[in-house]
Amino acid sequence: MSTEINEDQIKEAAKKFSEGFATMRELRGITPAEMEAVYSVGFNMYRTGRYDDAEKIFRFLVLFDHLEPKYWMGVGAIQQVRKDYQGAIASYGYASFLDLSNPKPQFHAAECFLALGDKVNAASALYALDKYCPPETTAIGREYRAKAAELRKLVGEEAFAEAAKPDPEK
Repeated sequence: MSTEINEDQIKEAAKKFSEGFATMRELRGITPAEMEAVYSVGFNMYRTGRYDDAEKIFRFLVLFDHLEPKYWMGVGAIQQVRKDYQGAIASYGYASFLDLSNPKPQFHAAECFLALGDKVNAASALYALDKYCPPETTAIGREYRAKAAELRKLVGEEAFAEAAKPDPEK
């Protein structure tokens, strides 16, 4: 397989990107199954505490498919373990943007905000989880809603009430 890229391929890639329909994975011909295999390796490295190696894999994955929420969750998890809470919040935010009904990103972002001592933004993340993850969702949704209820106690009702107020500038 040639690694050279000709002018027509560059034009086609630019067209696809401008239309919002391309990832590097697609342009390079990497299949979803191949990406899933790489993800599995990264996930196992994360679970066994090989964070440096897992981080490289998760960063490769988001570089080649920035539209897959679980790859962003992997980057966020590494950042959170390393106490890079601001970075983790950004990664979880992107994952949440890609799949708003998934409660995991909002929950873990709330954990990070709490670690930074920011109860108002933690409450805001929990509020988003409450609002966008319906109670009748999957078992994962119910599990994370229950975990969020516990975090909400740490945040306090005052911060949660503040997060639930409408923004007068919108």
